[in-house]
Amino acid sequence: MTFRKAAEVDVEKIATLHSVSWQQNYRESFSDHFLDNLAFENRLIEWKKRFEHPSDNQFVFIAEEDGEFLGFMCAYFNHDIQYGTLLDNLHVSLNTQGKGIGTKLIAALAEEIVQRNGENGFYLWVLNTNIAAIKYYEKIGGVAIETVESNDIGDKTFLKIRYYWQNASEFLENVRVKRS
Repeated sequence: MTFRKAAEVDVEKIATLHSVSWQQNYRESFSDHFLDNLAFENRLIEWKKRFEHPSDNQFVFIAEEDGEFLGFMCAYFNHDIQYGTLLDNLHVSLNTQGKGIGTKLIAALAEEIVQRNGENGFYLWVLNTNIAAIKYYEKIGGVAIETVESNDIGDKTFLKIRYYWQNASEFLENVRVKRS
C-alpha cells in the first residue's frame, strides 16, 4: 500500500469515491435524486476547482495499492483559530474499510500538522446519520464538540457534528499504542 500527495490527475478518482461514499452513507441526509443523479457531477466540479485553484493551506493525500484507489483525505491547515486544521474529507472505499487506511490517512495529516505547527489540533464535521463514521471517530479519540444544522451540501437541511482532536501529537501516540 502506498500513500502520496494527490495530483490533478487524481480528480476523477477522488470525485468518484467521494460521490459513491455519499451514496452509501447519506441516504437519510440527502435525497435519492441528488445522490443518484447529481452527486458525482457536484463532486467532480468541486474537486476540479480545488486542484485548479488550490488554497495555500490545502493538503490532499491518497492511498493506493496495485493501481487500485483505496481512499483519500483533504484537509485545510489552520482553518479555525480555536480548533486548528479542518479535516474536510475522509473517504475509504467500502471494500477496504476496516484495514486501517482511514487511520493511516489521518495519521499522515497529524504528522504534517506536527511538522508545520507543533502541537496543533484538528477537527472534522460528520453528518449525524453516518453512524459507522461516528463510532470510528470516537474509537480513534475524537470528541463530539457540537451539533449544528446545515444545508451547505446536498439538497436538504441536515445535522452535522464537529469532532475534535485537541493535539495531533497525542493522536499519533494513541494510534501507535493501539497498533502495538
